[in-house]
Amino acid sequence: MPLSFRLFSVGFSLVCFGVGLYALASGILGKKIKVLSCFIYTAYYLLANALMLVGMVGVYAQAEVYQKIYSLLNGTLGNLFHCIVLALILRRYLGADFWQGLAAAFLGNFIAYTANSVLQEVASYYSPTFGGMYLYTFITIYIPFLAVLLVAATVVPILRKSSFYRYFSHLFSRKPWAVGTLLFSFVLMCVWQVLDWLYPDTTPGIGYSIFFFALIVVALFWVQFLAMYAAGQDKIRAQEETIAQHQAHMALLEELQQEIRAFRHDFTNLFSGLALQAQEGDLVGIQDFMRKTSSYFDEKLGQEIQQMDGLNNIRLYPLRSLLTTKLADMKKRAIHPALEVLHPIDIKIVMETEDLLRGMGILIDNAMEAAPQTDGTVRIVLLQEERELYIAVSNNYEKAPQLSALSRKGYTTKGKGRGTGLSSYRRIVSRCKGCVTRTYLKDGFFVQELRLPVA
Repeated sequence: MPLSFRLFSVGFSLVCFGVGLYALASGILGKKIKVLSCFIYTAYYLLANALMLVGMVGVYAQAEVYQKIYSLLNGTLGNLFHCIVLALILRRYLGADFWQGLAAAFLGNFIAYTANSVLQEVASYYSPTFGGMYLYTFITIYIPFLAVLLVAATVVPILRKSSFYRYFSHLFSRKPWAVGTLLFSFVLMCVWQVLDWLYPDTTPGIGYSIFFFALIVVALFWVQFLAMYAAGQDKIRAQEETIAQHQAHMALLEELQQEIRAFRHDFTNLFSGLALQAQEGDLVGIQDFMRKTSSYFDEKLGQEIQQMDGLNNIRLYPLRSLLTTKLADMKKRAIHPALEVLHPIDIKIVMETEDLLRGMGILIDNAMEAAPQTDGTVRIVLLQEERELYIAVSNNYEKAPQLSALSRKGYTTKGKGRGTGLSSYRRIVSRCKGCVTRTYLKDGFFVQELRLPVA
């Protein structure tokens, strides 16, 4: 058999596996396949495995024990490195979270390797002896690696239709779940290497094939079950937060009602004095009364009414509930709140609602903690424009923050160990395509802007 045909066969098999692995990982994450990123990963996979094959030729000339060690390390560590590279490419070109991409790469590797290995071993074991090696090569090499593409073409649409990626992302909403998912996915990826090490002489058969293909289905169903359970827990927690936010909203309404009652009582007494001044023709006294009354009204009710009008203009109800809770927190901390929402906010933005709430929560919490303990002020501005939603959160300060250091991981002005909010905020924004942020100081206020494109 010519060397050129052998090299082509090896290259063909690696390209099929690389493309299939990329497609499976993208499908698990619910991302659309992009030609450029697929080409980059496939080219990397082809080159990296070619170098490994060269190393394998040298090792296999040594003792058998070295062959087994190399096979195990090459399989496990090699696959781990391939998955890390794939996760980085998915993050760079598809905007996927690195850890989710790594877990998806582990699962995709397990599915692709299972489909390929089962068919390859069955074909090698049961294929009759052919007169020509080309046909034998086609059956034992080409067909098993083409099966990887076939399995990817079958599995990916099923995952998309079942919205598997939505549940899968919930597994990374909390650190324990994320760690468990990564370990589970990694163990699945290593199943074949461990079995090859423990049972190298296993004879493939129908039961053998059914077992491993069933293992794919069971693994995916198990991951989805865990993801659905995590999503259910997140939903329960979100409902509890919503109830708490509604309670805070009702508390604001009750407080406004009490302010109105107090103002009505005071206003009646003030108008009694005004009637006497009118009878006496005291125009200067009446003008002074009107000025004081206007100032008194703004002090007592103007702020509360402005806040309620601003909240009512927000038609994104989860965001309204969040802001209601934060405004109540500011009052408890004796921070002066200022909410400005002049026009209704009812557009659909590209950022996921959960990410929007987390991002806004981080900005407002940081503003509250950075504001001075006395005379602290936090301003929140929301403005709906034609193609974007403009958000600005600002606070006054005692000591100006270092803008150049804000991009540094862990930077904080609030004490050691408390600088994780901004890094989480940056990760959230990085996942949102077209989102723009800006940070600056103006008129004694630290301002953070966020612009979200319309979906």
